[in-house]
Amino acid sequence: MRSLGALERPRLDGALTAAADAHRLTVVAAPAGYGKTTFLGDWARNCDLPCAWLSLDRFDAQPARLFQGVVGSIQAAAGQLPLPGNNALLALDQSLADDRAASYDLLLGALEQLTEPMALVIDDVHLAGPELAAGIVGVLAASAPPTLRLILAGRGHPPIQLERHRFGEGLGRLGAAELALTRDEVAQVASSLGQDASFDAETLWRLTAGWPVAVHASLTALAQDRHVAGRCTNTPSENLPLSDYIAEEILDQLDPPLADFVLRATTCEWLGRRLAVELHGQPDGGLLLESCLRNGLFIEEHEYRDGESMYRWHSLFAAQCRRIQERRDPLLAERLHRIAARYYQDTDVSECVHQALQGQAPRHAVVSIGAHWLEFLLRNGAPALEQLCLDLPAPWNADAEMLMIRSVCRDLEGDGAGASELSQRAMARTADLDAARRDMLDSRRRLFEPLPATGRVDVRLPVVDGRVTPGFHAEDQPATSATGMFLLAQAEFRLHRSGQQATALLESVLGDRGNQQLEQAEVCAGAEIALAYAIAGDLVTADELATQALERADARGWSSQDRMAAAWLARGIAYYWRDELKGARAHLVKALRLANKLSALGALAVVYQVLVDCASGDESHLADSSAALESVHDRGLYGVSWNDFHTIARAKLAEAQGDLDGALAVVEPMGAGGHAPLVDTLLAELLRRGGEVSAAQRCASELTQPHRNHYLDTSMSLTEALLAHGNKDEATTHERIEHAVYRAEPQSVLRPFTERRVDIAELLIRHAVWGTTHESFVAARMARHAQDHPQLRTRSYWTLTDREREVLAYMRSVMTAAEIAEALYISVNTVKTHERSIYRKLGAAGRRDALKTAAERGIV
Repeated sequence: MRSLGALERPRLDGALTAAADAHRLTVVAAPAGYGKTTFLGDWARNCDLPCAWLSLDRFDAQPARLFQGVVGSIQAAAGQLPLPGNNALLALDQSLADDRAASYDLLLGALEQLTEPMALVIDDVHLAGPELAAGIVGVLAASAPPTLRLILAGRGHPPIQLERHRFGEGLGRLGAAELALTRDEVAQVASSLGQDASFDAETLWRLTAGWPVAVHASLTALAQDRHVAGRCTNTPSENLPLSDYIAEEILDQLDPPLADFVLRATTCEWLGRRLAVELHGQPDGGLLLESCLRNGLFIEEHEYRDGESMYRWHSLFAAQCRRIQERRDPLLAERLHRIAARYYQDTDVSECVHQALQGQAPRHAVVSIGAHWLEFLLRNGAPALEQLCLDLPAPWNADAEMLMIRSVCRDLEGDGAGASELSQRAMARTADLDAARRDMLDSRRRLFEPLPATGRVDVRLPVVDGRVTPGFHAEDQPATSATGMFLLAQAEFRLHRSGQQATALLESVLGDRGNQQLEQAEVCAGAEIALAYAIAGDLVTADELATQALERADARGWSSQDRMAAAWLARGIAYYWRDELKGARAHLVKALRLANKLSALGALAVVYQVLVDCASGDESHLADSSAALESVHDRGLYGVSWNDFHTIARAKLAEAQGDLDGALAVVEPMGAGGHAPLVDTLLAELLRRGGEVSAAQRCASELTQPHRNHYLDTSMSLTEALLAHGNKDEATTHERIEHAVYRAEPQSVLRPFTERRVDIAELLIRHAVWGTTHESFVAARMARHAQDHPQLRTRSYWTLTDREREVLAYMRSVMTAAEIAEALYISVNTVKTHERSIYRKLGAAGRRDALKTAAERGIV
């Protein structure tokens, strides 16, 4: 077993051995500091094949020198194992003839005579430059016999043609993802360097993304700190001492123009070609991005949206490059941040604010927040928006517009007193604003009056022809009307009231067809309103509004717009909770096709796709969902934390694959409750199924009634019922089941019952005997569970037909024969015929006697 330093990495050894066995050519490509040479050296010394080694430098671009090096290294390896087939190799002249092709043919011919395979590792191929392809290495890559296993290692893509291998005979690959240290490996390295069991390896792993040189630098710095009084710590620092390493080992090795571009382009962790051009100040910025990608300069290409490519720097590398730029030219560094702030001003509020503050230009941040705070609020929530305002330096954080925006945030979070105080401060500072900003602030004040202490929204709506209508006209405020209505609805949903005022406003806006300029905005607003209803738990209204929005969009050719993704997501959520999984997945796929996956909406769609696929159990879909989940993790455009959603979704995937213990291990760091309502609902049930009863009960208690919509309350109530049943508390069990069916029936929330069908089937039967005011709903669930799970029945059950079993399930309720007939879509006479057949088969004199006999025999 080989090691990297003191660390044994058998997974890498196995991966390279398997690649070399399966492919004639294997490429090991990763940026500097990933331990390629150390790893390959250990592997070459210990592999089962004779292994030749050649390290290149900048002078090896010369064909004669390169040929001599390759032949010499192969002869050295062949000489260690004298075999009959080696003679031709050992007899080769290392000098390159004037006729290069003749020398190349002689080498290829000698390799064909080998009786055993041989490996040739060529390290640092990036140093030889593009001329490598025209020399012997290019020839070997294209034409070497299978007896030679060629392994090329370097910082970027080798400058040779790989398409033949990639799409033909196959190509072995190991990259930065494989060479990066795992969490366990970081912990092992930390232990070998003197850290004890309390060391936070998880934080270091996330900070460095497993970049070996960064891990080593951090651990070395911590070890040195232990020898300095008062500086002992087990927590990794974000200020890693890597800037000198990056400057000397990476940037100084590049051509000066490319090195300068890297320092400029790393101003932003994410960027596209246009921003690269603006930061570089030259039209070749896009080409230099591609050059960075080819040279393995800590950058990855991602498909962003509509086919446009976005590039992402390794976050730690980018941070160190920014530090180098600030040290070399602080004024240029600030100017680059200002360029980025202007670029993001209308596309990414959070990134604009971050860049503006780094560039000492807070006014850019204020302008961006002021222009786009409504959209940001819809996608990210009030706390995130208020934090942006608070991050501004004085006096900008006391700007009247920023104070009014904070007032709206406080209002939506339920802090009426705080909202009023901020609104008063804002109005007192209006004299500091110019006329345009003063008008904008006044319009927002009229749209969003802070909630009074009673918590009721007071928008002073007039009534016209018996209908509530807004006290302002949409044409007066085209940019904010539809969004303002949506925010009012959010306030009502947050308070879990009927939402009559907000709903009336929304319907008024959606029903206004007079202003053609607003029609597209209204359609998009309708899609987002549908999503709001879905999240608030009104699945029926959500589905209706989503359908209407999609029909209007389709009629006008707007159905492919990304803003319509909200409507598809609303339908996906509704279908999931109604347990219509096939339809749910179809709608979610459409939502993800339209949405920006890096937005909050896209991430939520991915989470629901995970839930749908876990429910259906389709293994191929589960694999797709898992990949999609990881693709959006920790990449939100506005920096919204999806860690809790990501964690619970990972746990659901583990559970769906039969690994309940693994699922519990995934959620262990989350504790018990205190997360988003959907997360806590899923977490409580997972903890219950895993036997973590106390934690499940604490999690359930954290989700208070105001935060429980129809489907979350149904799901959590069933979890609480099963917990109470486990504690022999029958009264609470039945109370919770009754509450669950009370919340579920109006919205046809079926998924929580189906998910717990094995555990809840018997309890539903007992609950029907105990008494319920929702007989039809309970009977339907009993019939469905009996149909889905024949293992719940005894042999005598099979003396009844399927239809008789359905009728028998309904007979447990107080429903009449006519009501049963209506529920089953059959005639009353047919129901009575089935009843007589049931009595005859069970030997019962009547309905009560039949039910008693069925219970005694275990039929129900």
